[in-house]
Amino acid sequence: MIFIRHVMVKVADDIALSVSQYGRVGAKPVLYLHGGPGAGCHASDVTLFEHLDLHVFFIDQRGCGRSIGDDMTANTLAELIEDIERVRQYFAIEQWAIVGGSYGATLGWLYSGLYPHRVNKQVYWGMFLANEAARDWLYGPNGAAVFFPDDYHDFQLAAKHSAHIPERMSIEDILLGYSQHFNADKQYQQLAASSWNQWEQKLASPNQLSVANSSEEAIKLAVIEHHHAQHQYFSAASLFQQVDGKITAQTHLIQGELDWVCPAHLLNDFLQQSQQNHLIVEEVKSGYHSLNDVKMLTRVMQSIANIS
Repeated sequence: MIFIRHVMVKVADDIALSVSQYGRVGAKPVLYLHGGPGAGCHASDVTLFEHLDLHVFFIDQRGCGRSIGDDMTANTLAELIEDIERVRQYFAIEQWAIVGGSYGATLGWLYSGLYPHRVNKQVYWGMFLANEAARDWLYGPNGAAVFFPDDYHDFQLAAKHSAHIPERMSIEDILLGYSQHFNADKQYQQLAASSWNQWEQKLASPNQLSVANSSEEAIKLAVIEHHHAQHQYFSAASLFQQVDGKITAQTHLIQGELDWVCPAHLLNDFLQQSQQNHLIVEEVKSGYHSLNDVKMLTRVMQSIANIS
């Protein structure tokens, strides 16, 4: 896919979003939303659209990638959603399709319900529901931790900041511990970020070795994810209810059978209470959360090809 241009779009005081465009100007506009929150866009994301006649916009969300603005108080779910609309207005796009995974799917789903006339098609995978059940599953002792006890033990151990912390920590204990580490000196930030990211990497790609990463990019990812989890995703569950039945775009949800980050049973519970139209839900047998999984990658690329 051919690179078109890179633009910094100012969305607030001291906050500008990095927007890279690929494909062909004049082709169908498509927005790509990365996950995390905080992961940023990567070169591998562009390959999802190879050989397609599209005009794709890649946004680095607030605080990550090449975007400018590290004020965490302004990094909220509502602002991330509104940033999508600000970018659309900046480029004067009437309607676009949306593609995204994990927390990117969360943002896209909510945006398409709040601005239904701006989205015509969308493809999402591993959608994070950003509710209490999803947070409990991901970070609590009775969710994914049951299936990956050794990895969870390491994740939990890294959160300890005092000898008085109990052996069996609550989610709030864990988040508080990581918060203290993230607000400490650089060495503690790096160690905490490495432990935080390794836990999620293990769940996203259980068949791959988790590699410690202490880069600035890795720290940003962990800090922003932690920020959203600590604030209970800024009432995302209420917003999901608010947009229920209001999405008009053709929507394709792809769910890995073995997605340990955003498990199928939570999505099924959510959909049983949802009233969305034009919705196709597909489960990929033995599929994981990450697109490092060839089965997931293949199905996602096939679905994206159908939006052209």
